[in-house]
Amino acid sequence: MALALSRSRRRGGGTSFEVLLFLLPAYGLFLLFMVFPVLEALWLSLHRENLFGRGREWAGLGNYLEALSRPELWKSALLTLKFAAIVVPLELFLGLLAALLVYRSYPGVALFRTLFFLTTAVPTAVAAVAWGWFLHPVGGWANQALKALGLPPQPWLTSPELALPTLAVVTAWAGVGFTAILLTAGLQAIPEEVLEAATVDGAGPLTRFFRITLPLLSPTLFLVGLLLVLKSLTAFGQIHLLTRGGPAESTMVLIYRVYQDAFFNFRVPLAAAEALLLFLALLLLAALQFWLLGRRVHYA
Repeated sequence: MALALSRSRRRGGGTSFEVLLFLLPAYGLFLLFMVFPVLEALWLSLHRENLFGRGREWAGLGNYLEALSRPELWKSALLTLKFAAIVVPLELFLGLLAALLVYRSYPGVALFRTLFFLTTAVPTAVAAVAWGWFLHPVGGWANQALKALGLPPQPWLTSPELALPTLAVVTAWAGVGFTAILLTAGLQAIPEEVLEAATVDGAGPLTRFFRITLPLLSPTLFLVGLLLVLKSLTAFGQIHLLTRGGPAESTMVLIYRVYQDAFFNFRVPLAAAEALLLFLALLLLAALQFWLLGRRVHYA
């Protein structure tokens, strides 16, 4: 018995060591591409350097104070909040609508699932180029359709008033598939017996949806809402490919301001401070969501 136990312990210890060996590459990549860049950004944000990266000197919180005193930063923060205020409700509504259409099996549901989930498989660069063609002010299909209806063409991406809402719609469209996948899983986890019992008691479709489906779906909605807020506040690819922060900086959201300061204005320490301020803002928003909405979630 003792011999068998010792062999089992040795076998278990060896298994744990082998698992650790298999995990070491993943841990190494995580440290190299996630932890080290954050520490490097923190170190850069506490220093100053000249244009050519020489003569670095300790700056303490100087870069953070300078960033917080810039009107451009606060303007970008306001644009970021406006962008998120359009993206999050729109994508959540469209994703929930798509999930409600496809979470049950019926003839032709496979086609709808393919159409809704297709946006998830399209890379951001490809989607941005396609939307750029679609919204072209001269030959784009959007303005062609408006002309066919007798309406004037619109400067979708070249107007300071329309550029940000247009980018928000493009971002929401690109994320509908992933949102629908998560919400479909949440809908399929709702027990059918509860809905059938409500139907027997005389509850109509709207009553079942608002009194049963939504409360039981609240954990998934809370998770999706949190992910959407974080994603919309860090959207970059479509902005870079379609507007590059213009026109007249009307789409210069906070993360694109960091990019401009680092790679065009060559103020890397200031950009690192701005990036860390954005990171702290994301943490604060996530904590605020947990505090305000987490208590209202109904966990089964």
